[in-house]
Amino acid sequence: MGASFIGGLISPSLAGPFTFAMGLFLAIRIFKLKPVQEFKKIKSSRVVTRTKTIIDAEIVDLKERITFYSTYKEQPVDASSDSGIVLQADEHAIAMVSEVGLIESRSSGGVAEPNLIDEGRFLVTDKRGVFIGNNETREFVWSKLVSHHVEPLANAMVLYLSLSNRQKVSGIGMDAKSIKDVQQRIEFAVAVGLEREAQFLDKLKTQIAALEVEKTTAPD
Repeated sequence: MGASFIGGLISPSLAGPFTFAMGLFLAIRIFKLKPVQEFKKIKSSRVVTRTKTIIDAEIVDLKERITFYSTYKEQPVDASSDSGIVLQADEHAIAMVSEVGLIESRSSGGVAEPNLIDEGRFLVTDKRGVFIGNNETREFVWSKLVSHHVEPLANAMVLYLSLSNRQKVSGIGMDAKSIKDVQQRIEFAVAVGLEREAQFLDKLKTQIAALEVEKTTAPD
């Protein structure tokens, strides 16, 4: 599966396969789950020479993010027409991810394993996240968000969202590039709720300053 977004800074289409390890009892696509240790080994073996061109691209990306976050309320986004989700009063869409999976743990033989529950879309607003699938719907209110973390699953990644009002932890599965963008937008949405937008933007500006320093010693 691929993923596509609404909003000014994320590319409109991120293509790539999206598969999950489900176990023997689900009549859907089945893939072997790569152990976390193997995933870390593969990731650590990828050494990329950071050139001035690469760093400049990262700086441009961060500046575009700052522009988007500073003006997100003015972005021409009509999420309800695309997703069937009705936005609440004074609620603004930040990102729409298509072709994602809803992941939850299910016990099999006394062992809890991640399972693909449904496939659909995931809307991120400044107040909540909403997964809407073919059969299931989940709402994640950011004011009740306790923690979020990412774990690998097959050749995809899962963003798990823990809420104070929900015992079961649900996750949204997508490709690695998409999940980083979605996680950052959720962090921004939480900052909005806590009235910490300025601090969030300052963090991005600090990253730009660090990249400018790194660029001075980077190869061409």
